[in-house]
Amino acid sequence: MASRRILLIEDSPTQAHRLRAQLASSELEIEHVASAEAAFEDLAKHTPDAIVVDYHLPGKNGTDFCREIKSSLNTRAIPVLMLTVDEGNTAQMRGLESGADDYLPKSADPDILRARVNALLRGSNTAPPMVELEHPGGQVHVLAIDDSPTYLYYISHELRPTNYLLETANDPEEGLEKVRSGHFDCVLVDCEMPKLDGFAVCRRIREMRGEGNPHVVLIMVSSHEDKGHIKLGFEAGADDYIFKSADGAILRARIDAFLRRRFLLGQNRKIVEELREREVRAMRAQVAQKEAEARAALADQLAAANRALALTNLRLDSANRELEEFTYSVAHDLKEPLRMVTIYIQLLQKEYGAGLDEKAGQFMAWSIEGAQRMDRFIQDLLEYTRATGSRNDAPRAQTSLNEIVEFALENLTMAVQESGCEIAVAQLPALWVESARLQQVFQNLLGNAIKYRRPDARLSIRVWAERSGDTWTINVQDNGVGIDSRDLESVFQLFRRGRNEEPNGTGVGLSICRRIVEQHGGKIWVESQLSQGSTFRFTLPEGPAAE
Repeated sequence: MASRRILLIEDSPTQAHRLRAQLASSELEIEHVASAEAAFEDLAKHTPDAIVVDYHLPGKNGTDFCREIKSSLNTRAIPVLMLTVDEGNTAQMRGLESGADDYLPKSADPDILRARVNALLRGSNTAPPMVELEHPGGQVHVLAIDDSPTYLYYISHELRPTNYLLETANDPEEGLEKVRSGHFDCVLVDCEMPKLDGFAVCRRIREMRGEGNPHVVLIMVSSHEDKGHIKLGFEAGADDYIFKSADGAILRARIDAFLRRRFLLGQNRKIVEELREREVRAMRAQVAQKEAEARAALADQLAAANRALALTNLRLDSANRELEEFTYSVAHDLKEPLRMVTIYIQLLQKEYGAGLDEKAGQFMAWSIEGAQRMDRFIQDLLEYTRATGSRNDAPRAQTSLNEIVEFALENLTMAVQESGCEIAVAQLPALWVESARLQQVFQNLLGNAIKYRRPDARLSIRVWAERSGDTWTINVQDNGVGIDSRDLESVFQLFRRGRNEEPNGTGVGLSICRRIVEQHGGKIWVESQLSQGSTFRFTLPEGPAAE
């Protein structure tokens, strides 16, 4: 089998060496360049089978590079995987919207990196027929196969405001029959279902030829975030593997990215077929025309995106913009040295640990722990910046707070089980909120209650709501270690921790809660006594809050 050529665009020699080692195999030939400008020179000579590009590059960055190659008829069908040290949703959205076909943090497991590259290569082995989709603006037909009514409701809620036309199936056999008899642009498949698991469903769909739509975009959704399940998903034929905990905007962006790729591949195939029927002069004219049309269409999309971005930016004050830009810059500059420090100290431990005394070994362990703690601090600071800088970037809808608490508890399943705590959630109201943001508030408050529990008593957590006029007060109460009365105000300040908190905390979580609650028009406070527990209370308006 001929080797596939991968163009790697990475300005860091250390990262480039690591990525080449992770991707190295007999089937892949890795070509490395250090900038987008050098990549364009390489593309003028050779066409790679796939491109792996860093988000942050000197000069023209990764998003600009994606937009440029996707606007060219000669390069727009090349699959692009974007990598970055930033694990947040903002960078992922920017990467996917710029034209990248997939997006992955640099901290991802090497096996997952290889699986995603292989999935992109597999999708480009054969050109699909012309995609029956008016792009952009046409309706996208999506089928969700999942035995969980809760998740089907969530998917329906997330796709309802868009141009998606959603059908659901809570039984795998029913879902396969719908694929066989209908036409879908995308199928979402749950990993675990009774009778037939998601991997088998993926294989059955990929085996369909001449029935249904064999070129459907196939995405596996799962609550399992371990490497084993992800690899099995890609091996079963999935184009993407998305965690159920992912934000709805990320799910839509990933669906759009794969549909956009199918659309471009279909367009390219049609153009090639037309060119074969014409003479050289006519072929050249047709190529130029199609390229101009593609650029014009992309220019319209970029103009629309820029207008939306401008409206969003008007809602932000200059201090938040400066903080966000500064934080991302510092995080990018700090994460790489921290990662190098950790890697080289671990190498010292591995190579020379046996020859060092116990004191030297302890020093190295402390160094690694300090670097990892600094990395957590940087990540929490980025999370705070996102909470501060994206005031009205997501639509608010009337949503049941019970459902939001349920999603938060799903993300805390392991912590709840390990603590053996008792959680009682009363009937909560449905309010106009950003569900993802409120989920983050509940997850921080419930996670803190579990983290700071008393060792001599079984943890008990209560969640209830009280109404006063047009305002609801939400209460989260625990019987944990409590907070010193001198810290009741300062615990909500950035980087401030209570006197009885663990030293490895970053002091950011409650600051994020306060920013989110304030952006919803409410306020948050805590009542507590040492060894007696704490009650966190925050208010939310009955109707939509004024922007």
